[in-house]
Amino acid sequence: MSTQSGSIIAPISIHIPPALDSFTVPLGSFLGKNPQYNRLRCAAFIFAPATCHHHHHAQTSQATIPPRLLLLRRSSAETDFPDLWEVPGGSIEADDPTVLHGLAREVFEETGLRLTRFVRLVGEDIKGSTSQEEKTVSKPGDPKRVKLGFEIEVSEIGVLESDTNERDVDGYLRSLPVTLDPHEHQDQAWVTEQEVRVFYEEGVGRPMVSKEQAGTMLEAFNLRRV
Repeated sequence: MSTQSGSIIAPISIHIPPALDSFTVPLGSFLGKNPQYNRLRCAAFIFAPATCHHHHHAQTSQATIPPRLLLLRRSSAETDFPDLWEVPGGSIEADDPTVLHGLAREVFEETGLRLTRFVRLVGEDIKGSTSQEEKTVSKPGDPKRVKLGFEIEVSEIGVLESDTNERDVDGYLRSLPVTLDPHEHQDQAWVTEQEVRVFYEEGVGRPMVSKEQAGTMLEAFNLRRV
């Protein structure tokens, strides 16, 4: 795993459910088994507060405050989607031990948060070539890039007590040690499902990188109710 600001990441145990075993392989092996893809990006859906029956710091009772999802605002200097909001994530690299470890690396690099648990696969977004050069040389049927979304949990976010109110939650969220890479992101926000839905349905509110990603965010909220 990479380091941030030259510091060493403390070893941490990552729980991976059996349903995600197919992603516990290096990038080369994953692409070899899935020749329809030529590039892989992964996205992390991080909620707060944590869910009692998932989290390793589970307690006897838990707050019923609606969950918030972590979004990052892209840097104004970014070529693609400057100033728009997205979930953390990025490209899986050939030297990542596994696909899932690659996402853990990206989450740490972009937020400073340490991944401890993969909860579930949230969505799959398949796209063709994006640059003009790729479009010129690509043909129908050529491999495409894929972006996989995973709900995850991190060591810094715990379960709140049942008597916690929304004001306390706001303070708790502000206290979380999210550390941004200023070359990639300029701001963070913990958003409600309704905030995402307003953008998805009406195109107003906090501007996100795409309606498709907003739709996957809504699916992530929905899966937590299943």
